[in-house]
Amino acid sequence: MRKTTLWAVTIVIFSALAAVVFGVFRAVSQVQVAASRAHTTPTSSQEPSSVDPGAPLNGKPAPNFHLTNQFGQSVSIRSLRGKVVVMGFVNSAGDTVSPLIATIMHNVLYDLGIHRSAVAFVAVNANPVTASTHDVYSWSTKYHMLHNWQFLTGSPTQLKSVWQNYFMQTQILHGSLITHTPGVFVIGPHGHENWVYLNSPSTSTQALGAQVQNILKHVIPLLPGHPALRIPPARQLAYYPASIGPSQRVNRSFHLPAILPGGKRGSVQIGSGSPVTLVDFFATWCPDCQEEMPVLARLQRWDSLHPRYPHVVAVDLRMSESSTAHVRDYASRLHLPFPVALDNQGKIADRYGVSGIPTQALVSSGGQILWYHEGLISWKSLIHDIQPHLPRSASS
Repeated sequence: MRKTTLWAVTIVIFSALAAVVFGVFRAVSQVQVAASRAHTTPTSSQEPSSVDPGAPLNGKPAPNFHLTNQFGQSVSIRSLRGKVVVMGFVNSAGDTVSPLIATIMHNVLYDLGIHRSAVAFVAVNANPVTASTHDVYSWSTKYHMLHNWQFLTGSPTQLKSVWQNYFMQTQILHGSLITHTPGVFVIGPHGHENWVYLNSPSTSTQALGAQVQNILKHVIPLLPGHPALRIPPARQLAYYPASIGPSQRVNRSFHLPAILPGGKRGSVQIGSGSPVTLVDFFATWCPDCQEEMPVLARLQRWDSLHPRYPHVVAVDLRMSESSTAHVRDYASRLHLPFPVALDNQGKIADRYGVSGIPTQALVSSGGQILWYHEGLISWKSLIHDIQPHLPRSASS
């Protein structure tokens, strides 16, 4: 309920203040931006209208500051020289727009591959109320960014100085509830401002994927050696875990070709009399999916010792992959101990109402959904959530 309430409040607030905040940003841009939006690259016809195309900056040195990260260490912008910096202003108590910034950064990091060490991901706390090291540590942990970025905080006075220097706005509404400018900056390895955009509040997969692409387009040319990285196509990504899924009464049994452990070809049957199974929809390009794989592997091994628990079948969104061989190599590299089914036409994902990945469904022997979850899930949460839906014994 809290998430729903804050989301509703934030939407109303954002609608009321968006024109003011954006107007301030545009006015400041005349000083900060080398070329106004009229000179920026037009939004692609495939890019959602809710996505800000951003604006190039004039290459002046990024204002330096000293703040403290989630581990209690002092960090300055100057200390990050030599790396491309992707820096967003994030609400350490936020559960609407700020988690989107975190997940977009997570996906940019993933797409950079071996070049990720050349990029520093930084969040500057936009909330003066929840400004302790514990606050930014807890928030980073909750949104899977603890070891993937520097979440910087400080005293309200220190934070206000940073906001002003980067022309970001923050307003306390009630308690720890705030509204702020969700700016994201790209800063070059020599410390010069390169590009800025306002993160979209849209949770649509198209908007999120487009923002990942936009950041990559501005980061890649700044990397050492100017590597010829391929920017991946916009893709479906899940951000908000949810327990609401498709109707449980429908028979969603299926049979698919599969890559078996060890790389052999085979097939899997879900429902139609097969044992209760945990089905996980994923793709090789999804960082949250890869982060989740050890949890699924643990459940598969757990099943061999605890027959009451389900075995695992991963279902790859094959239409989004470059080749079946690529999926086979992925399964081999991660030593996956469960079958990887190939949803070659996307029909099974549609049948299960998959709108983002990873998505998990506990499926009965009759093909009905017993439990459904969208988003990354921990081992503790997975076991806790599926237990009430498991048969009382291995034979039941």
